[in-house]
Amino acid sequence: MNRLNTYREKYTIRSSEVAPDGKAKLQSICDLLQETAGNHALKLNFDISQLKEKNLTWMLHRLHVKMDKFPGWRDEITVKTWPSSGDTLRAYRDFIIMDEKGEQIGQCLSYWLMINIETRRPIRMPEEVLKMAPADTQHVLGVRKNRIEFDEETGGSKIFRVRRSDLDLNEHLNNVKYIEWALEALPDNSKVSEIDIEFLAECTEGDEMISEFAKSPADSKGYYHRIIRKNDEKVSARAISS
Repeated sequence: MNRLNTYREKYTIRSSEVAPDGKAKLQSICDLLQETAGNHALKLNFDISQLKEKNLTWMLHRLHVKMDKFPGWRDEITVKTWPSSGDTLRAYRDFIIMDEKGEQIGQCLSYWLMINIETRRPIRMPEEVLKMAPADTQHVLGVRKNRIEFDEETGGSKIFRVRRSDLDLNEHLNNVKYIEWALEALPDNSKVSEIDIEFLAECTEGDEMISEFAKSPADSKGYYHRIIRKNDEKVSARAISS
């Protein structure tokens, strides 16, 4: 595997990143994945700050994270990542999460779009990005091209308002907030170690969002999620978790 096209970063789990049980929250892991992706993109000369010079930016389109074991407070983990090809509009990026012994405890496949900042529309993925994928690797999770549906009767919901502190470098709601709000709407005793989420529409400061969930009829421990922008009823994200 090409050394430049793979990247590792170590983190120590902080108290602000754990749940009351002392284990890292799923959204905290997603924050670290996002940070690692950005740091690697900088080394590859495709960082957001570099793309903005060309009036372009990255936007996360889909994220599938599966944790086999959650690290605890003060545990050290390593996140390994690499770009893994894509198609006309999407670029894939894989992640492996390892504990301090080097044992794999989680994996993630992310799907990215390159967006024109003015039109907010995706452009054709540059060939140089697609060619960065190491030839000797496979995706850690299968590529999913089907859209996530939410056809079940709603089991509950919560309302959130986008704050200025929720915005990211693209001046819209940070992707991890969608995950946080999806999980926050679930019953208190819910345990989620896997989520597959599609980001469908941008949200900005002041938007009121409704986070809904429904039990999965196919999985007794699974849930469907839908996050709706209240003012125009636009579905901003859909997800499946278990």
